[in-house]
Amino acid sequence: MTVPGAQRPQERATPVLSPRYDIEHDGGASLGAYVATIRRHMRIVVALPLALAAIALTTRLLSPREYAARSAFIATEPSSSSGSLGSLSSIASQLGIPALSAIASGSATLGAQFYGDLLSSTALTHALVTTRFDASAPAEYGGKPFSGTLIEYFDGSAKTQMDRELDAMRRASKRMISVSVDRPTGVVRFTVTTKNRQLSALVARRVLDLVNDFNLRRRQTQAGAEREFAARRAATALDSLHRAEASLAEFRTTNIDFSRSPRLATRETELQRRVTLAQQIYTTVSQRYEVANLEAVRNTPVITVLDAPEGLVESMPRHTAAITLAAFAAGLVIAIAYALNAERLKAPR
Repeated sequence: MTVPGAQRPQERATPVLSPRYDIEHDGGASLGAYVATIRRHMRIVVALPLALAAIALTTRLLSPREYAARSAFIATEPSSSSGSLGSLSSIASQLGIPALSAIASGSATLGAQFYGDLLSSTALTHALVTTRFDASAPAEYGGKPFSGTLIEYFDGSAKTQMDRELDAMRRASKRMISVSVDRPTGVVRFTVTTKNRQLSALVARRVLDLVNDFNLRRRQTQAGAEREFAARRAATALDSLHRAEASLAEFRTTNIDFSRSPRLATRETELQRRVTLAQQIYTTVSQRYEVANLEAVRNTPVITVLDAPEGLVESMPRHTAAITLAAFAAGLVIAIAYALNAERLKAPR
């Protein structure tokens, strides 16, 4: 029963939660609230992804296509160029000294990893960027015609000529040329990528020529030093042979009938042995001198090209569809994040 005049207890009003309130409180947010927020910002949610996708599509379509020339080679050392070290390696193996054998055999020839590092060395890249290329083929051949050095191709913003060369060398070693080395087989593979199909092939061929020139100079320099050493050693060996022959001739002149004396016979045998040994040494050194003399003027190629770059120039895919979809997805995520953050800032604290 209600007593007249009694004050009724105040009834609590049930709060009505808005989507903004739901988004503000963790655990109380619902999918409908998020959808409602996105609908209120539908203009930016639709416009931003489309704008980024259109920009990415236009950029990829307007950017020039790149062409990659692939090549592979293996270094081949002539058998005579490393004869002394090879002989040392075999002798060390027979004597049971594996460490010395490994050092000698490793020094005789350069490994594949060395040539992989050589392709990105300063000396080779400088010679490469200062070489003049003529890739002025018709446009249908692939890419915009170009004629000049790689310094002009990269068109750096450096002021001095030296800085431009350094910038071109840096770009050539990091962006233009990629190298991979197969150590078990000793095959060195590299790829040259430019915006001109003919230029890619010309640069790859120039790289092969520079590697071959380096090997020729190294081999000729080593053979020249060995030739000088062998010439000095041959002169010394010839003097020793002359002295041994003179001693033997003097002994036989002063001792005409030495067979009846065991002491004189032993002396004659010793002198004869010295002459024979001096002859063998002189013959060996003379042969080494002739081999080094031939190697010093040899100009045959010392690398075997497995894949010629001229026939392996292919156009690189632009990945236009993938990049456009990625730009659209990134724009959609950014737009949704912006909408939710804007709604959260507007919600009452």
